Amino acid sequence: MRNHYKDNPQGFEACASDLISKMDSNFINFELTRPWRDGGRDAYGKYQIFTGGKANYPLIIDCSLEAKCYSSNTGVNVRNMSRLISRIKYRQFGILVTTSYVNSQAYSEVIEDGHPILIVTASDIAAILRINSITSDNIENWLRNIDQNDKR
Repeated sequence: MRNHYKDNPQGFEACASDLISKMDSNFINFELTRPWRDGGRDAYGKYQIFTGGKANYPLIIDCSLEAKCYSSNTGVNVRNMSRLISRIKYRQFGILVTTSYVNSQAYSEVIEDGHPILIVTASDIAAILRINSITSDNIENWLRNIDQNDKR
């Protein structure tokens, strides 16, 4: 995945949105932002919660996604995380998807300050791929399909 997007880091934004939808089918309606001057968000989406009863309508919560396609030795830092946090509006949450990790200071600040950020790192991505039967044999086809459907 890192190799696939090394010359096109903006392409990873569509991949990250697809990964989140594969992680949990309650994530819906992701729309990618333009690749430049995106206001600190790479995509917007919604999370819907159903109660199962016919009388209730689903609760829908807006979310913002930030995608970072980094090498395994480059972590998401405080500056990257702060940018996402500052863009989250009232009654929203953020999602950070990275092909790497979140450094300890950035992670501590999210946890200690109680920011509503869902963090998806390289090991989480591997689990999502495994659960969705995306393997080394078919990952390139999956990534090419995402690239072809990226209509920005």
